[in-house]
Amino acid sequence: MKDRVAFSLDIGSSKIVSVSGVIGDGIKICGVANNFFVNNYKNNEFLIVNHGVICDLNSIIPKVNKVLNDVKRSADCSYGSVILNIASNQTKSICFQKNINLEDCKITKEVMHNLNLEINKINIPKSYEILDYEIQEYLLDNQFYTINPINMAATNIQSNVNMFISGTTQINNLKTSLKKSQFSLSKIVPSGVLSGMAVLNAEEKDLGCCLLDIGAGTTDIVVYQNGYIRYLYSIPLGGEDITTDIANVFKISRNLAEDIKLNYGAVNHSTIKNNLRTSGFIEINDQRGVKFNIQRKLLLDVISARIEEILKLVKTILDNNKVYDIIKSGFIITGGTSLISGMAGFAENLYNVPVRIGVPNYEGDYQDVILDPRYASVVGGLYFIKEYMSGDIKNTKGNSSGWPWSLIKKIFSAES
Repeated sequence: MKDRVAFSLDIGSSKIVSVSGVIGDGIKICGVANNFFVNNYKNNEFLIVNHGVICDLNSIIPKVNKVLNDVKRSADCSYGSVILNIASNQTKSICFQKNINLEDCKITKEVMHNLNLEINKINIPKSYEILDYEIQEYLLDNQFYTINPINMAATNIQSNVNMFISGTTQINNLKTSLKKSQFSLSKIVPSGVLSGMAVLNAEEKDLGCCLLDIGAGTTDIVVYQNGYIRYLYSIPLGGEDITTDIANVFKISRNLAEDIKLNYGAVNHSTIKNNLRTSGFIEINDQRGVKFNIQRKLLLDVISARIEEILKLVKTILDNNKVYDIIKSGFIITGGTSLISGMAGFAENLYNVPVRIGVPNYEGDYQDVILDPRYASVVGGLYFIKEYMSGDIKNTKGNSSGWPWSLIKKIFSAES
């Protein structure tokens, strides 16, 4: 594979981050740029993106341009093509089956092409667009599965397909956010898929695992089994809700609540009680400069209540969609909120399966910055390019094709 420079962009609810990287036999990151939102007496930038949804295009466009220009300079190139994440409660997967009865009992490439045409006829809900789809196992004669049916004999072939969709409005707003930059849009990919590319290993995906990317505004859920994505969904809850809870309970500003969460926050759970003082008081200065104390136990209780709500909601969603029982290797939690002390142990007690915190799998330049759950999605964009685009990185304006079509492995569409 010829070395190419590629760009990944993460537009989140609390920050915009971009990385540039050389894609070849491996990945070499050559630049990182970010813009963290602020809340001050002039404006509240946390209103620009709310729970993963862009709410102010006029404010987001210059921020996106600045981040991309900063990372472009570090990559020493004039322009490029961007992998962009999407996260909102309208982003989800739809599983379905398509089948063809065969006349000559032999599966050819033409048969596979016709099966693909059937997939393209699937109806999706109004106001949604297709981001991608993954053809998973093929069922032959309703008896056995295969991932490579070419030249096999059968009278009927059925494909199991997982389609990823999201709201048209959010997709269009994301595209608009790039229009005034020198960059073209190569692909919009669900945030959870990108994070999984960066933090999961093949064994976890094969055995069955659940990735939770808990960011500031959303919690992205992706369930894997046998190497395939079985379920994908996003809920509009995250770390910013914890910050709001702290601000409301202690009647302090949002910024002070965020500082307290980062510096003193933890999940009230038995595995951290021996390492952290969970009683007593924390002395702080409020927005007026007045010193006062807050009870540490109450702080941990506030944080724990919201984390428990998110994790229990995830379990309910997984149970309702009949995918919880396939999670054999456990949960991997990533995203900025995963950095709260005690998170893994708390989730492990709740789910009764192994839980670990996921950081990007990367060695090389910028690893002191990149090896952080907050960078999982944006680093995953580079891994996505390496695995699925096969060096065919487009640098054209407007809609662009993605990667070569394959009939014998996991297939993603070339539509942008």
